[in-house]
Amino acid sequence: MWPQYLAVRRAFQFKDTLNTDSANVVMQKDVVIRPLSGYFVNNTVKMTDSVQCWVINNPDEMKKIFGVAKTMNNTIDTVNFSENLLAAVVLRPSDLTQTIELTRSYVSDENMDLHFAIRVDTPKTTYTKAMAWLGAIPKSGDVRHIRFYTGDRLLHSINAADLREAQDVDMKH
Repeated sequence: MWPQYLAVRRAFQFKDTLNTDSANVVMQKDVVIRPLSGYFVNNTVKMTDSVQCWVINNPDEMKKIFGVAKTMNNTIDTVNFSENLLAAVVLRPSDLTQTIELTRSYVSDENMDLHFAIRVDTPKTTYTKAMAWLGAIPKSGDVRHIRFYTGDRLLHSINAADLREAQDVDMKH
């Protein structure tokens, strides 16, 4: 169930000034995403696109893709998979400077939309790495699709119902 700070969609009817047919208006509601730090992309992950998007519903699947980057000074953020899903955006390994920033996140109709600003630019680094952005997103039975965008371009859409079904099967075993 969504936490209190995330309201479900609200749709209402209105008539235009000519009192003709009514039209549906869907309200957008911002959703709070908790960014996670302290992880890197495992070198066993095969990148099929220049930008890869995931929604992960369990810690075992997370460990297949991401490793813990523990140093003496950093804190490793964790995900409570009973309340959250893990959303991740990963860029293909490069020696260019890469950044991924979540610019907007909201629920509209039955979709959770995550908008990112992605930059791959000079200067070059002396090493190659796959830049990753990870965030904990609240679970909801009302969201059917989790969609990833860069600007207005849809990168990937994931069926949230498939994730819930897979998690239900995992819990029964």
